[in-house]
Amino acid sequence: MCVLSLVLPTYNEAKNIPELLPKLEEILTGIEHEIIIVDDDSPDGTWHIALELAQGREDLHVIRRLGRRGLSSAVIEGFLAAKGDVFAVMDADGQHDFELLPALYHAVRSGSGIAVGSRYVEGGSVGEWDERRQVLSRIATRLALFLCAVKVKDPMSGFFAIERSLFERVVTKLNPKGFKILLDLLVCVPRETQVTEHPFTFRKRLHGQSKLSLRVQVDFLEYLYDVTVGKYIPLTFVKYSLVGTLGVFVHLCAYYAITRFVLQSSHPSVGGFSIAVIGATETAIVFNFFLNNIWTFAGQRLQGKQAAVGFLKFNIACLFGALVNWGVSTSLFALKWQEFLAVFLGAMAGVMWNYTVNRIFTWKE
Repeated sequence: MCVLSLVLPTYNEAKNIPELLPKLEEILTGIEHEIIIVDDDSPDGTWHIALELAQGREDLHVIRRLGRRGLSSAVIEGFLAAKGDVFAVMDADGQHDFELLPALYHAVRSGSGIAVGSRYVEGGSVGEWDERRQVLSRIATRLALFLCAVKVKDPMSGFFAIERSLFERVVTKLNPKGFKILLDLLVCVPRETQVTEHPFTFRKRLHGQSKLSLRVQVDFLEYLYDVTVGKYIPLTFVKYSLVGTLGVFVHLCAYYAITRFVLQSSHPSVGGFSIAVIGATETAIVFNFFLNNIWTFAGQRLQGKQAAVGFLKFNIACLFGALVNWGVSTSLFALKWQEFLAVFLGAMAGVMWNYTVNRIFTWKE
């Protein structure tokens, strides 16, 4: 018999899980299935409640993820742990119509590569969303459709089923960042993949608050960049360059502060100038390191002793980056290149050196 593996990614759903599971058991009667709860170490103890509910049950499994966050990566991890021939995913907060699960399951068994619970086909609805959320959803949907290998009405749905073999064909291409795993699948699957859409009405949450935060929206925009321009210019490089640009401003401000307020001179001596430049440089390095750590390389954020070691590595990398900058710019200038072009290319060489070295040694994947 074909087994359905249903993945429920959770974060702070302690009140919802006990209500949802009995309803799922009832609607899935007659379908051999397993339910996999993948929890991102919820502060409200969702994982603990799920483990208690799983005691004595062979069809309910719980994965507690430590130090890892994100809906897409949670779903991927759940699918990889599943034993079924058909995978499905839905929210654990009651917003997705669980009564549609058998239809999605049977659609995949009947030949669909993916069966989507859709809000935007005839009979579907976004329910009681306010105008702002509806507008944001429409914009996101239109942007997403430009990327999809297979066009559907609701590529941003978080409620769908997929054939195991199809998932296994594309899993290595998936981007675990963000919260729209269906979109990523539709970007990666072959164009001939059959996708069916089944209407449902989006419901209110049973308990808790919406996860649609500003961070989630930014993640979506970053995902769009990653799968388009990011193939050629990594987003981390763009962020690193922006941080470096801010670092130049910090450097200038620090230099001004040191000369005017510490050395108390608007015309410092050579020695005073050198001290001010060194102090300003280190100030900029500190600024760049911490901003890169919390933003550019947020996924590999260093903490505690690792941050101290990383800061030392960053300083060393920047020292050699400065030498690369100097070497390239002076060499080009000696070859009679235009002055500012030589300076610019030297600076770019230094930035690329710093980014590459820090990407490999300071913030490892």
